[in-house]
Amino acid sequence: MKLSRSSCLWLTAGLLVAGHAFAQSTSSAGPDFNGIWQLNDKQSDSAADITARLRAEKHREEAPSSSPASASSSAAPANSSNSSGGHGGGRGMGGGGGMGGGMGGGRHGGGNHSSQDSSSDKSTPKKDPTPPLLANDSLLNVQQTSKGMQVDYNNTDRLDTKFDGVTRQSLSGSAQVQTQQSTDGMQISMQFDDGTQLDQTWVRSPDGHHLTVTETWTTNEVKEPIVFKRTYDRLDL
Repeated sequence: MKLSRSSCLWLTAGLLVAGHAFAQSTSSAGPDFNGIWQLNDKQSDSAADITARLRAEKHREEAPSSSPASASSSAAPANSSNSSGGHGGGRGMGGGGGMGGGMGGGRHGGGNHSSQDSSSDKSTPKKDPTPPLLANDSLLNVQQTSKGMQVDYNNTDRLDTKFDGVTRQSLSGSAQVQTQQSTDGMQISMQFDDGTQLDQTWVRSPDGHHLTVTETWTTNEVKEPIVFKRTYDRLDL
């Protein structure tokens, strides 16, 4: 069947329109996160919550290794030698007063040693680390295009990233960042210079008024990552 010239023109125009619509749909595969987002404290995990999870995980990982140490320290071979020394000193006391004085001096020296041990235990506790960006994530200003987005963290830190899955430097060069979109959200992976890693999953509510960021924090302090959630409400609607 041979088509007329006008029919060919209409068919070509239709294909071009369909191709343009398909390109638009694929370039904006994920939700639109544009806007100013304020942290909802009541619906979010706080810094204290995250620290408690870090300490609990650290305690869990250290518990198996601490059991053998406790068992070995309870054996205390030094105590048995001190006990026999004391007993010998008692026998010496029957022989003369000079030996008794020596025994008294031994007890005094042992007391000083215990005092030094107790004072050395009272060291300043190490400050617990916090996840990257947590101190400045109370306000997010998101500017998104079809190719990438820019996030200002409370006008302090700035994240520039593309949606092509390629790892690039961002956050003033302190991290390698990779971002990918999905049909229902977005995944951001940040690898920092100190070995810390932060993986974020962004999900917007159907009405566009709320944003949930689930974060997985991998730190050198513990083997297992710490997972927490931050929830935001959009201000500019």
